[in-house]
Amino acid sequence: MKRKGYYLCSLLVMIFVFLSCRDEEQDCTQAMQDIQNQLKENDLLKSVSQEREQCVLLFESNKIIFPQELIQSVDVDAENWKTTLTFANGSTYVIPTLGTSIDNLILSSTVNPSGCNPLSASVVVKLPVLGRIKLIVHSKPGKHTPDVEYTFKDVGLKQNIPVLGLYPNYNNQITLIYTDLQGNERARSNLKLQTKTLESRRLPKEIRVVKVQYDRMEPGMNLVNSPGQDETDTSIPYMIDADGEIRWILDWEKSDEHRYIGIGCGLIRMQNGHYMTGDGNHHRMVEVDMMGNTIHNWDMLERGYTMHHAISQDKQGNILATVSKTSAKIANGKDVRINDFIIMMDPEKGEILQEWDLVHMLDSARYGMTDYDLTSDPFAQSASNWAHNNGIVEWGDDYLATARYQGIFKFNKAGGIEWIISPHGYWRDKYLKLLLNPLHADGTPITDPEVIAGTKNCDDFEWPWGCHTAVPLPNGHILYFNNGYGRNFKLDFTDRKNIYTCGIEYEVDEVNRTVRQVWQYGKERGAAYFTPARSGVQYLEQTGNRLICPGMSNVLSNGNRGARVTEVDPETQDVVFELELEDAIYQRVYRMSLYPENQ
Repeated sequence: MKRKGYYLCSLLVMIFVFLSCRDEEQDCTQAMQDIQNQLKENDLLKSVSQEREQCVLLFESNKIIFPQELIQSVDVDAENWKTTLTFANGSTYVIPTLGTSIDNLILSSTVNPSGCNPLSASVVVKLPVLGRIKLIVHSKPGKHTPDVEYTFKDVGLKQNIPVLGLYPNYNNQITLIYTDLQGNERARSNLKLQTKTLESRRLPKEIRVVKVQYDRMEPGMNLVNSPGQDETDTSIPYMIDADGEIRWILDWEKSDEHRYIGIGCGLIRMQNGHYMTGDGNHHRMVEVDMMGNTIHNWDMLERGYTMHHAISQDKQGNILATVSKTSAKIANGKDVRINDFIIMMDPEKGEILQEWDLVHMLDSARYGMTDYDLTSDPFAQSASNWAHNNGIVEWGDDYLATARYQGIFKFNKAGGIEWIISPHGYWRDKYLKLLLNPLHADGTPITDPEVIAGTKNCDDFEWPWGCHTAVPLPNGHILYFNNGYGRNFKLDFTDRKNIYTCGIEYEVDEVNRTVRQVWQYGKERGAAYFTPARSGVQYLEQTGNRLICPGMSNVLSNGNRGARVTEVDPETQDVVFELELEDAIYQRVYRMSLYPENQ
C-alpha cells in the first residue's frame, strides 16, 4: 500500500513537472510570437527593463510585457543594433535594437562607381528593419550654397545610396541618417569621401560668379550641357552651384560606350528621375541614371532618323525630339533634307509613336533670306536646312516648337498649324493667315509694313530671330530665347547697335490672332551679350524668376569670350545671379535640384 502511494506521488510530480515545462514552453513560444508580431511593424527595440516581476520590452511604438521568470539572460549589443534574449527553456531570440550610430550598418562606400561621375559615390547599407536613409552632403565652410539634403524613398533592408554633389579634390563630409517609415530619426553617422581633381580639358578655363543675391535666387544647381570643344568632341554635362563650384559631372571621355557622345540636345530630367539625351554624333537616344549608368541606348539610325537639338517629355512620359529623317529629300529628289522632322518615341520600348513632317506644316520654300554668304548646310539656311528645328514641348493638348529660320509655331497632334510667330516677309500667300499680327506694348496694332515684314526694328516689339526653346508660362504667355541672328534679314555683325540677344515674353491672343511683347531682358546688355546660336531660357517655378542663357560668344567682364547664365527677377529687372564661363560654350542650361524631387 505504501509502495502504491509512492508511485502515485511520483507520477503526480512527473505530471506536474511535465505540465509546468509545457506551460513554460508555451509561454516562451508565445513571448517570441509577440516579439515577432511587433517586428512586423518595423519597430526597433529601445530598451529592456524589469518592473516588479515583469520583463518589459519597450519598442518604438509599443511595448511587450511577460513574466520575468521566462527570461534567463539579456545581451544588449547596441553597437551592432541587436539584443539577444535567452529564455528559460534555453531558446534564444535576436531582436533588432535601436543603436547609437549607423557605422556598423554601412557595408561599403565607393567614389565614382560608374567610372564617369567622379563627384558621386555609392554607399551600401544593411538595415535591421525597414526604414529610410536621409543624406546630407555638407557644403564647404564659408560657402553660401546650402547643404545637399535628400531622403530616399527606398525602404528595403539593403540599400545602395547614390551620393551626389561632392566637391572635387576635397575630403567631403556626408551624414547618413537612418529614419523610421514616418521619417523619425533613429541614428546617424558621418562619413568622409575623398575625391580627385577634375582634369578634363573640356571644362571652362574659369568659372566666375559675378553677381549674386542668394536670398532671391531659385534653389538648385545649374546643369550646363556642354558639347566639349567642338561639335564632334565628347560632350560633358556638369552642374555648378551658387558659389561657382562644379558639383556633378559626366566625364564620358572615361566611358568606352559613350566616348564622343554629342549631346546637342542636352540632358533633360525624365519623370523617372533619369536623364535622357540625343546623341548627335552617333545618332542615338540615350537614357542614363544619376550616376551615369546606361539604362537605354536606342539606335535612331535604325529607326531612320538622325538627332538634332531638342528633346522633351510629354505628360504621358513619351519623348518628343527634333530630328532629321534619313530618307527625306528636297524637291529635286537628290539632296537630303535636314532638321525638319519631329517625332514622339516611347522611351521604354524605343518605338516611334508619331512623326510630324514640317514640310507639310510650314513654308519650306522660305529660305535664303539671311545666309546668302554661308554655304555649309548644317549651319546655313538652304533648301535642305530651311527650318532648322531646335525646340519642342507639349502645351496642353498641343505642341509649341521653334525653328531657327521660321520662328515659333503651335500645332496640334494631327499636325495642323494653329499659328506662327514670325516676321511676315517672304511667306507665300497660303501661309499668311497663320501668321500672328504684332501689337505695341499698349495693345495697339503695329501698322508699319516694314516692322511687320521684319525689315525694320520696333522699340517695343521684337520678332524671333534665330530663336530657341519657347516654353509656356503659367499665365498662358510664352517665354523664348531670341538670339538676334539675322535680325531684319541681315548678317552685318559690324552694326553693333543692331547686335543683341534677349529673352522675350509674348502674350498671344488666339481669338484676335495677335502677339504682344510684354517683357524682355538682354537688349540693354548690347553686343557683349550677343550669342548667334545655341542657348535657351527657363521659367523658374519657385521664385518666378527667368533664366536667360546665352551659350557662346559673349564678351565677359574681363574682356575674354565665353558663355553666361543670368537669373533675372522680371518684376524689377534685377540680376539676382550671373555666372560667367570663360572659354566655354554650351547648348542649354537648366536650374534644377541635384536629386529629382519626385523620387
